[in-house]
Amino acid sequence: MRTSFLLPMLLVAAFAVDADAARVARPHAPKVVPKIGITAGGSATALAQSLVGAGVTVSNARFTGDPAAAGTFTGAAGDIAVASGVILSTGKVVDADGPNVDEGWSTDFSRPGDADLTAIVGAQTFDAAVLEFDVVPVGTTMSIRFVFASEEYPEFVDSDFNDVLAIYVNGVNCANFNGRPVAINSINENVNAAFFVPNYGTAHNTEFDGFTVPLDCVANVTPGVVNRVKIAIADTSDGIYDAAVFLAGGGMSSPGTGAVTGSNVVRVVEYYHAGFDHYFMTAIPNEITLLDNGTITGWIRTGHSFNVFVSGTSGTVDVCRFFSTAFGSKSSHFYTPYASECTIVKQNPNWQFEAAVFNMVLPRIDGTCEPGLKPLYRLYNNGMGGAPNHRQVTDLSLFQMMKALGWTPEGAGPGVIACVPS
Repeated sequence: MRTSFLLPMLLVAAFAVDADAARVARPHAPKVVPKIGITAGGSATALAQSLVGAGVTVSNARFTGDPAAAGTFTGAAGDIAVASGVILSTGKVVDADGPNVDEGWSTDFSRPGDADLTAIVGAQTFDAAVLEFDVVPVGTTMSIRFVFASEEYPEFVDSDFNDVLAIYVNGVNCANFNGRPVAINSINENVNAAFFVPNYGTAHNTEFDGFTVPLDCVANVTPGVVNRVKIAIADTSDGIYDAAVFLAGGGMSSPGTGAVTGSNVVRVVEYYHAGFDHYFMTAIPNEITLLDNGTITGWIRTGHSFNVFVSGTSGTVDVCRFFSTAFGSKSSHFYTPYASECTIVKQNPNWQFEAAVFNMVLPRIDGTCEPGLKPLYRLYNNGMGGAPNHRQVTDLSLFQMMKALGWTPEGAGPGVIACVPS
């Protein structure tokens, strides 16, 4: 049986980084002959105005972050295919200049991250640089051109150091490509490789070890009125190994360039009920609201969450959700991505099929996942406490802890039930 100290352990584990993975920023001297013209500073208004292109006007700009983390750049067309514009960084913007002389060039400002970015990656973020402003567009769409770059490449791809960028227009992130948010684990040599440019030597005059091709974030907007834009970048899991976004001067325009760049990823949030000694997970916004505000009583967040695919995403399978009240007061839910298991449970009178709620990818027979995906482990409580309950986690340490408490792994290989976006 579990004891009362379990839940605090879960809350800590959800955002913990293994001590063996701790990294330290190395000291470095300024570049002797910088190759790109980068100037730190500038008012938020001036930075926002630099982005203005056809069909948009801006106002009410604000920057949040270290003063050295924002500025302007010129002379970069031959290296990142964007000639000039605005740069936001998780370190010093002047350090983005080339040539590439260090695989881990970094500044840790010891500043906070951004809550919206933390929600995207499901891990604590640090050293956020955020530029916000109002936009009045002439069309029903608008676009912002950018290049995302990072020192995390290639060593920390598919790790917890998943530095991330988001561009929110009226609260909706449009920095998505092939449906995935822009981050280390979603654009690299293995995933969305057509969008990625490696820079492991000195071919390109920027310090970053990798960056994207120029991309357009395209969003729906309301013409002729104020729309709010938030551009945010942050380190993930620690504050070192810098990342940056190069925003094209004049690259914000309306109507936008191409189709709206929406997301096919949604976040699953996990909850725990101490009275039931049960876990529950959901990606349904209204359900999350009711659980968080106490309308559905007894449940609190564990701090564990992970990404899944929205229903209908190509190359994925439906996840069936079932509900049961056959075990007294301890109601229980069950999720499966396997069509055969879904069919079997539908025939069980103790379980009510609710819906196919989101999508996942099935693992290989040995429990491994394709690049850009990570294992989702499923464990069963063996009916402890008089009612069945399953827990699904991506954190290997949580998986091992639940095994030690007597829960049984279910799935391929060590107990992988599915693969979910990194």
